[in-house]
Amino acid sequence: MNSSLISLIGLSFFLGCGCWLFFLWAVQKGEFSDMERPKHRMLDDDDAPMPPPVEADSPPPHAPQEHELTLSLRAHARRVQKERFKAVPHR
Repeated sequence: MNSSLISLIGLSFFLGCGCWLFFLWAVQKGEFSDMERPKHRMLDDDDAPMPPPVEADSPPPHAPQEHELTLSLRAHARRVQKERFKAVPHR
């Protein structure tokens, strides 16, 4: 027989034994004792109710208007374009 076949058979045997031991450990710890409760646990409402929203004393900070943003973006684009295409002196 090929040596790689023997090593694969041995590896699968040890892997199978490991899975079997893991299953026996789970049964011993009671992982499979209650199969009904996990189905209904997600429907339980055991979270504390949220507190009521607090009124803000001050108004929210000023959000820039659309035209303010547009103007600032245009100015930035002009600045970048001027820096990109500066005249280079000839030698």
